[in-house]
Amino acid sequence: MGFQEKAAQITEWIRGQFRRFQDRTSWWRPSEAKPVVLTPQQYRRAVVAAVCGIVVLIAAVGAGVYQYMSLQQARQKEALHEQQLQLMRDKTSSLQEKMDKMDALDQELRQMVKGAGMGDSPKGDGGTAGQRKKSPDLSQADYNDLLLAASRLETRTNARVISFITLKTVLSDTAGQQVRQMQQISKKYASSSTPSIWPVTGTITSPFGYRGNPIGGGTGFHEGLDIAVDYGTPVRATAAGTVSQAGWVDGYGNLVEIDHGNGFVTRYGHNSMVLVVPGQTVQTGDMIALAGSTGRSTGPHVHYEVRVNGTPTDPLLFLP
Repeated sequence: MGFQEKAAQITEWIRGQFRRFQDRTSWWRPSEAKPVVLTPQQYRRAVVAAVCGIVVLIAAVGAGVYQYMSLQQARQKEALHEQQLQLMRDKTSSLQEKMDKMDALDQELRQMVKGAGMGDSPKGDGGTAGQRKKSPDLSQADYNDLLLAASRLETRTNARVISFITLKTVLSDTAGQQVRQMQQISKKYASSSTPSIWPVTGTITSPFGYRGNPIGGGTGFHEGLDIAVDYGTPVRATAAGTVSQAGWVDGYGNLVEIDHGNGFVTRYGHNSMVLVVPGQTVQTGDMIALAGSTGRSTGPHVHYEVRVNGTPTDPLLFLP
C-alpha cells in the first residue's frame, strides 16, 4: 500500500471520529428558536402586570422613604423638646436662686429693722431665719415637676411682695424720724452760712493738697477732702445756702454745689443720687445727696470742697 493511500485512510478515520463526537454532544445545542406570538389580550395583560409591578415598587419605595423621614422628624422633635425642657429647668433653677436671695434679703432687712429699735419685726409671711428650705434640685425634672416648681415660686413671690410692702412702711417711718432729726440739726445751725460741720462721718482717705493720682498715675493737686463712707450714706449740707449745681459733672460724677454767700461755695462729689435741684434753698444739716462712687472714683466716698472767692481752700480749716 502506497503512502498516499495510507494518508487517505487516516484522514477518513479522523473525519469519522469527529462526526461521532458531534453526534454525542448535539443534545446541549439549542434548537432553532421559534418566534413567540402574543394575542392582543395577552399583550394588554402583560402591560398591565408590568405597570402594576412598577406602581407597587414605587409605592413600597415611597412608603419606606416616608417612614424614614417621619422617624427623622420625630427624633428632631424629641431632641428639640429635650432642649426646651432643659432651658426651662435652667430658667426655673435661676429663678429659685434669685428667690432664695430675696428670702435672705428679707430676713436681713427684718433683723435690721428689729435692731433699729422700731418694735417687733414686721410680719410678712411669718418666716424667720433658719426656717428657709433649700430649693429642690431641678436638673432632672420633668414637665410636671417644673409646673409644680413654678407654682411654688409664684406663692413665694406673692408672700415676698407682701413682706417688702410691710418693710417699706416700717422703713419709711424710720426715714421720717431721720429727716426730723436732720431738721433739728438744721434749726441749730440755720443762722450760719459758713461751712461748719462734716458732710458725712468717715475716714479721710485723701487730704487737701498735692498727692499721687489714684487714676492714671502721676501727681496732681487735690482740691478737697476724700471721706470714705458706705454706699448710700446721707450727705449733709455743711452750711445754709442755695444749690447752684445738682447733676452730672465730668470727673465729679453726681455733684452738688452750694453757694453760701459771702464768697463761700462748697462741693460734694461722686454721689450715687442727688436729692436737691438747682435754685433750692438748703439749711445746715439738710440731706442733699447719697454717697456713691460715680465719676473718676475708685470706691464709695464723698469728695468735699470749700472754695473761698473761687479759690480752693483746705476744708479742715472749717471743720470742728
